[in-house]
Amino acid sequence: MNLLIIDDDAICSFINTRVAQTSGMFHRIHAVHNGQDALEFLKSTSRENGVNPDVILLDLNMPLINGFDFIAALKDTPLANKENISIVILTSSDDSKDIERAHSMGIDHYLQKPLTINDLQATLFALGKYPRFSRVNS
Repeated sequence: MNLLIIDDDAICSFINTRVAQTSGMFHRIHAVHNGQDALEFLKSTSRENGVNPDVILLDLNMPLINGFDFIAALKDTPLANKENISIVILTSSDDSKDIERAHSMGIDHYLQKPLTINDLQATLFALGKYPRFSRVNS
């Protein structure tokens, strides 16, 4: 499974990458610092090898293109098998308006930072992307 992390905070991006690596759930992990870089990365990888990330961990508050604008732009971006990409909001915002807006845009999974292996595992399980196994829950 492939993961794309979109977060402008270098420390959060590093932590999220380490949690994902430690989980052992991903073959490839790529991190970018804003929505614009993410769109360019997705277009490039889709064009070059037709491989999209299975999961995107998306921060909301970022420069250039924020998380909500990224979601809207992604809908208009031609990518092979785009419907198989699951977006998970991972943000420090607990604002009910942000949560409602995410749901209205079709995003059902909204996590608050910091990311934990258990949160990641439970979310992937809920998405149908990863079966539970005991070593992570221990």
